Amino acid sequence: HGFCELGALPLVPWLGALRDFLAANPGEVIVLVIEDYVDPAEMAAAFEESGLRELVFRGPAKPPWPTLRELVDSRQRALVFLESGRPGVPWLSPVFEAVQETPYRFTKPDEFSCAPHRGGTAGSLFQMNHWIDTTPDPKPSNAAIVNAYDFLLARARKCEGERKKLPNLVAVDFYRTGDLLNVARTLNGL
Repeated sequence: HGFCELGALPLVPWLGALRDFLAANPGEVIVLVIEDYVDPAEMAAAFEESGLRELVFRGPAKPPWPTLRELVDSRQRALVFLESGRPGVPWLSPVFEAVQETPYRFTKPDEFSCAPHRGGTAGSLFQMNHWIDTTPDPKPSNAAIVNAYDFLLARARKCEGERKKLPNLVAVDFYRTGDLLNVARTLNGL
């Protein structure tokens, strides 16, 4: 996280790379939360041009949610949300109507909170934001600390206890640093 200009890429080729990833990994499901500054119709056109549109979830962004298996079997493996919530494209869903989250600005590990933030407490999905803010330059060394198995799992369990909802989405910086995937397996009972 930080200034998007530091890692900016053209949208259509990036969406095409994501489509290629899903083609190579037919059992994977992705969730995109797009901090959008363009018209939803322009965003939809980029999805269409990239070929990713054919894999987008087209159902309502509310309970009852399909299972991961149902998403895979229906070939609707990309759930796409817009931060702006602007209407115009039915499958570009307003994120904070469906997702409740924790705060996201923490400057040291002992500041992490599970308090409600954007989306309040009504959303059916729960996103735990989990990174140290060092804008404009995120640091892998921080991720090594906060993405460590024991630290990350303890926070997820704490948030589950406080919010009475298991985190469905765990947002981190540097997902390859630490034990995010092992923590997700544990939270999913695998």
